[in-house]
Amino acid sequence: MKPDFRPTISAVILLTLGAGLVFGQNSIFSGSQQEVNIKSFLSEICDNNSTLMNVMVKSLASEYMDRNLQHLCTEATHGLLIWITAENLVNIPDLNSKWSYIGRAAAPEDFSGYCAYHPSNGTCSSEHGKLNTSVVILGEKYPERYELRDTVYKKWTNSTLLGSPILAYATLKNRDTAYKYVDQDISYLADTRIEQRLPATVIPGLPLSVYRGKVVAYQAVIGETYYNRVFKTINAVRYMSPYTLVNVTVEGTEEQNYREFRAKLVIVYSDEEGLSWSRALTSVEGATVETSLTDTRVVYGPVVNFKEQSQQVSGVGPSSEAPHTDHRYPGQPIIAKSENIHIHINEMELGQVYPGFRPYAIGAGIILFSVLGIALIDITRRVFRNRRAKRLNLGKYKYANAS
Repeated sequence: MKPDFRPTISAVILLTLGAGLVFGQNSIFSGSQQEVNIKSFLSEICDNNSTLMNVMVKSLASEYMDRNLQHLCTEATHGLLIWITAENLVNIPDLNSKWSYIGRAAAPEDFSGYCAYHPSNGTCSSEHGKLNTSVVILGEKYPERYELRDTVYKKWTNSTLLGSPILAYATLKNRDTAYKYVDQDISYLADTRIEQRLPATVIPGLPLSVYRGKVVAYQAVIGETYYNRVFKTINAVRYMSPYTLVNVTVEGTEEQNYREFRAKLVIVYSDEEGLSWSRALTSVEGATVETSLTDTRVVYGPVVNFKEQSQQVSGVGPSSEAPHTDHRYPGQPIIAKSENIHIHINEMELGQVYPGFRPYAIGAGIILFSVLGIALIDITRRVFRNRRAKRLNLGKYKYANAS
């Protein structure tokens, strides 16, 4: 079966770029033409029985290898298809002159089918013969980076509880001879891992800038997980007996949220604004997988006595070989206290010996000083009013002065 080389000008729309709109007169894109309707072009040229399926498509980026037409038809394109002139093709440094490349007539009116261009002799031949007119060669332009903008998330979120990882370790130790509260600030890493799942046409390994409004929220790499590392502090506090220690573990609850979205994907092909195809905008659908900590807590281990016969010489506190936290003082009855008590202190209560007391103390202080201030103002107002009435013989001073 012979391939059908009938031109479909209505389906294949070409944008011709003049030499004044590109980098300079020596650029490989001087006089190039962009294949706009790629889907229509591939449906026309992709024929498994065609002899052109093994002909190469030139890569216009040194980071990517040339691939044949069959691979392009199977995997589709990840970027732009650009027709460059045969004169500019020879200026590409990594051109393999032993291969043949997809070509066609430069002018739409001279189109007579696609051909195989041979850089070694400068001819473009097909099953219908050689073309005797100027030709352009098919090249593939790959993106340089991506921008994700105007993200709109769907209402539902699929949340999965992953477990309780251990974030940090610490030890509380009471070296004094009396009972006391011992507290310590413990630092831990609360990182957030974000993975952007985009369509398969997006090339892995390229930079991705995620926008929130007009500001870049973070910069990641396509196909890789973005880590937002944040160090936080939690306070561990415990009432302890003399010469005892407690091993402390900071644990967290890790949760994974899966959210789908719609967004605008800006594909940046070149930083040169002179090229009409330097930036492209398309609508995409994807998903965000975010893994983060939803809760942190302090877990206390068993109490350990690190000094035998603690404080028997000084006589302060009860003498016992086993550790205890019974709040017992000389002359007072024993008050039972559990050894496995867990006190949870959140990040808003750092450095407090009695967790949760500070807000009440602040509120009580505000009320007290407000009442005192109002009372002082009222007393001052009464004094000035009485002095004025006495001076002007008003009120109760009117008849007193008259007599």
